[in-house]
Amino acid sequence: MLRKVSIVILHILFWVLGIYIVSKVFGVATVEVFAESNSTEQTTVITYDDNFVWATIVTISLSALVFYTNVLVLLPSYFKSRKFFNYLLKLIAILILGMALSIIYNRYLNYTLSIEDGLFSFPSLGLHIALFIFYTALSIAYAFTFEWFKNEKLRNEITQEKLSTELNFLKAQINPHFLFNTLNNLFSIAQKHDVPELSTGINELSNLMRYMLYESNASFVSLKKEIDYIESFIEIQKLRYDEEDFIINFDKKGNPEQIKIAPMILLPFVENAFKHGFSMDESSIIKMLLDVTDGNIYFRVRNKTFEHSGVSESASGIGLENVKRRLELIYPNQHKLEISKKEDRFTVELNIKTNE
Repeated sequence: MLRKVSIVILHILFWVLGIYIVSKVFGVATVEVFAESNSTEQTTVITYDDNFVWATIVTISLSALVFYTNVLVLLPSYFKSRKFFNYLLKLIAILILGMALSIIYNRYLNYTLSIEDGLFSFPSLGLHIALFIFYTALSIAYAFTFEWFKNEKLRNEITQEKLSTELNFLKAQINPHFLFNTLNNLFSIAQKHDVPELSTGINELSNLMRYMLYESNASFVSLKKEIDYIESFIEIQKLRYDEEDFIINFDKKGNPEQIKIAPMILLPFVENAFKHGFSMDESSIIKMLLDVTDGNIYFRVRNKTFEHSGVSESASGIGLENVKRRLELIYPNQHKLEISKKEDRFTVELNIKTNE
């Protein structure tokens, strides 16, 4: 809170200082030098043009309005869309509007010149236009500098998250070859004794572990591998429930082969649906849709919710809040996540622009 107040005060001082400097440098009306009798000392008296001072206050105030409109509205929109000409047209329109208001006020209300003098005839018109251009250029430099620092901070956070993930991975990697060998032995025993459900479960669990230990450590993986991972998870979950009471639909559209995605970014939503979308007393259904179009990923998970389940809990130690944070770090301005609950339906919709 104190930091925000300090920033506001600094901004106010900046604009006040600008008005003061321009008025003192360019607003001089007369300079009179008086020599005192019987003395070599001289007294200089400087008077300032009040109309010019008011004109400066109005021009810089309107320049501040253009400045903050550009910094807070136009440039953030440009950083998201990257539509330069659209941004440029809006900026020029705002700039012309500010100049027009300044000219109208100074021409007719401040200097009260007659119509015969012409619309652009009031004093120091060029200086006022230059002030608008200067502060507009300053707003662009300010916004781009702020955006650069923000991106640097995000890059540092991503780097720290990678380091933390690698450390956690090393701590958790307790002889994975031994675990895989054990799973293979259990799989062989299950096949030998003809227990298909157990064989399926062990095989899918082995696939999950292989993905988590060896492939999810990369920054990005093939979307096809992420889909295979989700399907292995679904197969394991199916072993827990009666297929007549628990319906699972996973529709896939488009070609995921050439698309890359951050690993394990989709699974927490699926885990959440299984965790909170099942009841022993009622039939349950989970519907999932993955649509890949022109390098964009659309993923939707919809499940029925029950009173005993809370959607705010974490999903298997990862949690929805964790996924939101990862999306902000990995896909800044490139994703849209909508989570909604209507009556007994819980829906997650995720759009990711992969630029591929």
